[in-house]
Amino acid sequence: MAAFSDRPIPALAETESESDIVPTGSAAPAQMSTLELTDMDDAQAQYRIRSYGDKSYRWNRENYSRQRRYIDIWAFVLKLMAAQWAYNKAWTYPNGLTEESQAQRRRKLAVWIRETLLDLGPTFIKVGQMFSTRADLFPIEYVEELSKLQDKVPAFSYEQVERIIEQDFGRTIPELYRSFDPIPIAAASLGQVHRAQLHSGAEVVVKVQRPGLKKLFTIDLQILKGIARYFQNHPRWGRGRDWIGIYEECCRILWEEIEYLNEGRNADTFRRNFKDEDWVRVPRVYWRYSSPRALTLEYLPGIKISHYEALEAAGLDRKNLAKLGAQAYLQQLLNDGFFHADPHPGNIAVMTIAVAQL
Repeated sequence: MAAFSDRPIPALAETESESDIVPTGSAAPAQMSTLELTDMDDAQAQYRIRSYGDKSYRWNRENYSRQRRYIDIWAFVLKLMAAQWAYNKAWTYPNGLTEESQAQRRRKLAVWIRETLLDLGPTFIKVGQMFSTRADLFPIEYVEELSKLQDKVPAFSYEQVERIIEQDFGRTIPELYRSFDPIPIAAASLGQVHRAQLHSGAEVVVKVQRPGLKKLFTIDLQILKGIARYFQNHPRWGRGRDWIGIYEECCRILWEEIEYLNEGRNADTFRRNFKDEDWVRVPRVYWRYSSPRALTLEYLPGIKISHYEALEAAGLDRKNLAKLGAQAYLQQLLNDGFFHADPHPGNIAVMTIAVAQL
């Protein structure tokens, strides 16, 4: 076992955010997909997220109804517009319009938005995750609720995982891996991550894409294009805003995010850029075990950057971590011109002093 540096190492985690061990994975440059896992420290290693059945959410399947999606998505947009319209109308507050009553309404609306985005599925969970980092644009109640989308997304079934891997590799899981945990350690908007071991003995994590994701994106993005056109032509909300441009940029990024081979290539580039820095770790990609819908990465556990109590319990200096994070970004921006474009807390982990690579 190789020992890591005894300096705190901010691991640029590739995670589709979400449950508690965080294998650090490929960092996401400007046009790079991220895994967004969440993480936990080793003391929580026995915890596993609950696996959800195929019918827990309508979108957690391989076939979708365009008509049903159209109704669900437009219903959300119209209800949100109505809520925003009513926000400053005194007569909509039974006990009178006050700062407290408005704050209470914001909290309720924030919970509803988060739950509805989760119901709508991967396309909208990604939008919510993006907004969760914009405290400069949205009320704190919204940011706090949407941040929960970074690590509370339902998993899909192990049977679906088996089908995807067999379809992509033409081989079964036991043929490819010595062991493969059927319960994911993390589930995110676009995929989930399972711990596994190669026949060589190497400890890895396998990121598997959600089934039917391309079909779901095709349906959702067609509907969102109509919504973007509506807002572009709206006399109030369309003025001075390029809704169509925003839509087109989101389309490009979303399609790139589900191309796992491109993500792996970006991870390799990112790792090479930091090869001389012992305080940044980016997992190795195992290309023989990777495909457009499955990515096998070196397993590197860490503590989620926003788990402050766990960081302090591990004896890590948060100010020093902030300095190291800033230093890493300056190198990415000024020296490399290749940077992690999705640095929310679900994508950054810290490895503790003298952690051994498993």
